[in-house]
Amino acid sequence: MSYSRRQFLVYAGLGTYAALRDPAAAASAPEFPLRRRKGKAPGFKPVSPSAEDALRVPDGFRVDLVAAWKDPLGVAGPSGAEQFGFNADFIAYFPVDSLTGGKNPNEGLLWVNHEYPNPLFVSGYRGTGTKTEAQILAEKACVGGSVIHVKREGGRWRHVPGGKHTRRFTAAYPAFSVTGPAGKVIPQVYGTLANCSGGRTPWSTALSCEENFQDYNSTALFGMRWSDVSGQQLDERHYGWVVEVDPFGELPPMKHSALGRFSHENTAWRLGPTGRLVVYMGDDAQDQYLYKFVSAGSYRAGASRAEQRKLLTEGTLYAADFAAGKWLPLDLSRSKALRDAGFKDQADVLIRTREAAAAVKATPIDRPEDCEVHPLDGTLYVALTNNSKHGNVYGQIVRVVEDGDNPEGEGFRFEIFLAGGPQSGLACPDNLLFDRKGNLWVGCDISSRSVGKGPYEPFGNNGLFVVPTSGPSAGDAFQFASGPADAELTGPWFSENEETLFLSVQHPGEESPSLDKMTSHWPDGGNAVPRPAVVAITGFR
Repeated sequence: MSYSRRQFLVYAGLGTYAALRDPAAAASAPEFPLRRRKGKAPGFKPVSPSAEDALRVPDGFRVDLVAAWKDPLGVAGPSGAEQFGFNADFIAYFPVDSLTGGKNPNEGLLWVNHEYPNPLFVSGYRGTGTKTEAQILAEKACVGGSVIHVKREGGRWRHVPGGKHTRRFTAAYPAFSVTGPAGKVIPQVYGTLANCSGGRTPWSTALSCEENFQDYNSTALFGMRWSDVSGQQLDERHYGWVVEVDPFGELPPMKHSALGRFSHENTAWRLGPTGRLVVYMGDDAQDQYLYKFVSAGSYRAGASRAEQRKLLTEGTLYAADFAAGKWLPLDLSRSKALRDAGFKDQADVLIRTREAAAAVKATPIDRPEDCEVHPLDGTLYVALTNNSKHGNVYGQIVRVVEDGDNPEGEGFRFEIFLAGGPQSGLACPDNLLFDRKGNLWVGCDISSRSVGKGPYEPFGNNGLFVVPTSGPSAGDAFQFASGPADAELTGPWFSENEETLFLSVQHPGEESPSLDKMTSHWPDGGNAVPRPAVVAITGFR
């Protein structure tokens, strides 16, 4: 069977690359040189792949450590003095004058996700025996999210403890109301966990995405279930939602069921031609789906924040069919396939979103993680990190174009923007971020156990890359940063004037077999236990 170039790219992007390869030809083919480029990096001299236990950035740039795990926040919470959480991930910067229309680039609030604990470091649990209640509580207290006050003075960024808005969200608190159809079934829940990436709304709130919530009821992540101590299973219906938090504390936190329940990676929004809010979301797992939500109402800039946030409570959730170029509504009233599959009401559809997407025959794709909207042309870029089941070890980035440039519509087309691998210089794209010029910033997620091994050997530690989307360097990946041992660089976010890049350094030393044999000591050095942290990088012009 022969394939056109377009067919090849389409199938490679959807996870059947291994089936199309000719093993004999692949064995005799010359190796690709790492990081082949045509043009110049946009404003910096790229760093080289590195295996150092250090955060490396280009010459001329400065790194300030803003907040690290266990740093005191200077406020008290339900469980006592609050500390900055573990495994920082998504970051959103809110200028201190956001609510009055200001854009202060040097003082503001950071919302920071805390995705999951490492029991060895957090609670001292070594993977055998039964966890104590104190160990469980320590792990619950280190996840969720933090609101912290930050300020730049004398060129340096610092955390300002004790700010009036400073507070923690954990697996135990606070209470969240659940909006939308599923709110009739589970009207209120406590705590948030598995917080991966997210987004920032036009009305200055943070959207935090609950991802691998199922791991807390299994031994997959912790070596032991929390329920083994509590005696009660966590009700998984309480998690897997998009969580909205107002960092300024004016609006109560909510979980929005209209956006579906699955392993949410992040949210990316744009407004449609009639002002409806469109939110794109990926489900971070092999053979899962790309979604979008289209609000029932339209955005009004002059409305109160309390009114604006109602856009996330009612609308239509869609799953993508890449083969047909269609967005398939996950709406029981519109879908015979959902009714035939036995869904009893719309709340049931949203609680079991993955099953609903499968029932309407949406297209399973290769770990759809971060998705972002291009600031200049409105197209959607989606990171498909990898899929070992299909031999797709390097991943790719897909560009989705809505028919008629209308995100409210139900038709689209797509192309492969960048294929991961030695020929492009990056592997396993995960977090995405656009700057105002349309350069795509890409954080990579080679799993800790695979860094520097096998097909990933040429790439060194996980890095952060810049990929121009136009001009002579379009599609070329230039490495901006290299992370410490075992770490992943996550949550990139620019200040309003783009002079500062906030960045999380997540899970350094994750492969440490014991406290006596740690694989990283970042950021404190010496024999210190590694600490996930948020840094501020300056030097942009």
